[in-house]
Amino acid sequence: MLFITIGFLLAQTALVAGALVLRDHEHLWVLGLMFGWYCFAMVALIAAIWVHYKKSSRLPR
Repeated sequence: MLFITIGFLLAQTALVAGALVLRDHEHLWVLGLMFGWYCFAMVALIAAIWVHYKKSSRLPR
């Protein structure tokens, strides 16, 4: 879980830095691509946490 946290911290830093550097219209597609991959990773993280919670909250039979 520590690696995931560090990875998302680095991803957020890269997204903010990219937004500041790639603001011009020439590189706007790169910023959109970065944002798309970031959103995909966030949805995957939320799904992984949800699945882990569902598996760990089952009652033993």
